[in-house]
Amino acid sequence: MASQSTAICSLLLLAFACIVFGQDLADPDLQNMLIDYDVESMVESYRFKFSTVDGQFREEMGMLTNPGTPEEELVVVGMYGYETDDGVEVMVMYVSGKNGYRTKTKTKKLAEAERKRKLLTSLVG
Repeated sequence: MASQSTAICSLLLLAFACIVFGQDLADPDLQNMLIDYDVESMVESYRFKFSTVDGQFREEMGMLTNPGTPEEELVVVGMYGYETDDGVEVMVMYVSGKNGYRTKTKTKKLAEAERKRKLLTSLVG
């Protein structure tokens, strides 16, 4: 059953990556946009994170709980965010599991100095 759980996790991760990115990660244009990218696939879990030069970010972790039992379930926890044109940082935190998909959104108005710092940081990598 463990190998079946591993296969399920791997397929879910692959499908998720295709949906999220929708592009070939070897694409030079996409590579130029990424500031940070990390992915790790384990036996019954995965995690990834990335951020882009325009202030977008995403971090997620998925774990197979109760593997090999009738209660087997993939639980996903993560967050993503971006900055709007008028300087508002939006962050969405989410959980997905047997109770459905639940989100919580937070917004924060960025001060001009903080916006300039983020812009400079994204330019120098």
